[in-house]
Amino acid sequence: MTVLIDTGVIIAAFNRRDRYHRWAARHLKQILEGVWGPPYITDYIIDEVLSYAARKLGSEAGRKLGELLLERRLFHIIPVTLDTVLDAWQLYQRHLPLLSFTDATSITVARTYGLDYIVTLDEPLASLHPSITPSH
Repeated sequence: MTVLIDTGVIIAAFNRRDRYHRWAARHLKQILEGVWGPPYITDYIIDEVLSYAARKLGSEAGRKLGELLLERRLFHIIPVTLDTVLDAWQLYQRHLPLLSFTDATSITVARTYGLDYIVTLDEPLASLHPSITPSH
């Protein structure tokens, strides 16, 4: 089994004030222990996590998350290619305004690479690809 980790799960796991903190922290721990096979993220997800963390959680949180994602490489990183962007664009247009463009790239990557699940807090994303969410 393989999983793609969405931005919200990473942020919630590191933000004790997030309403999904416990769920995200527990699932992220299991993911890092390999319970669901190799964990993946995309470079777009890294961008979202670091941008959000620096803006909302402070520079120290941004630095710590950057170290975990980029230096310790806890996840396999899949770069979003031009082909992925173009395919995601089609998906994004079909599901406006519910789907963010990053979510469209995540779904496209998951389909392209045959990733089994997306671990997410985002219901529109979860409705378009098999997912692990707090409601499942």
